[in-house]
Amino acid sequence: HTRLQGDWSSDVCSSDRLLLDPGHEDMFSYLPPQAAEINEQMKAHQEQVPELTDEQIQAAHDQYSQLFAPWPGPVREQLTEYHLASWRTGMRETENFESEIYDELRRGGELPAVPLIVLTAMGRNPYWAKFASEQLMRETRAGIRALHAAIAGSVPQGEHRELQDASHGYLHVEQPDAILQAIRDLLSKTETRPSSDVRSSPAD
Repeated sequence: HTRLQGDWSSDVCSSDRLLLDPGHEDMFSYLPPQAAEINEQMKAHQEQVPELTDEQIQAAHDQYSQLFAPWPGPVREQLTEYHLASWRTGMRETENFESEIYDELRRGGELPAVPLIVLTAMGRNPYWAKFASEQLMRETRAGIRALHAAIAGSVPQGEHRELQDASHGYLHVEQPDAILQAIRDLLSKTETRPSSDVRSSPAD
């Protein structure tokens, strides 16, 4: 998410930022009205998901093995086993976004005026496809793209980049070169920026 609480350290607040397909407290104002309804349906569905069958576990294992194929064998296996053991964590971590997290972020103030790159994953979301039509998913992606462009445009040195065929959850795995390039670009800006330009955001 894009905002910081005012009591964060000055080192963090003055650092350049790379945001990977970020959420935002005002996200639903950029999305079609049906998106909020779909979001509630997905949350209700998550509460009713039963334990995985052996066949589903094997299918998921194969998918993760393919996803992490470029990684060294021992690391790949550890990542795969971790995701299989903690698959409900990703579902639960969004439970209090609307009830708690978004309001907390709104109180955190604006983004500091430091170099910023926002990356948008433009790939199709297979989980959303279970609940939304293709048309609604296209409109939702367009809204997220507009949101991310607005985030990047909110600071003087903000830049928005779209990554085609990248998914929200695994953008960093699917397109590591794009992530590394964004980091290099931010470091380059840091190296050429006068030290007087690096300043902390005022605490709330």
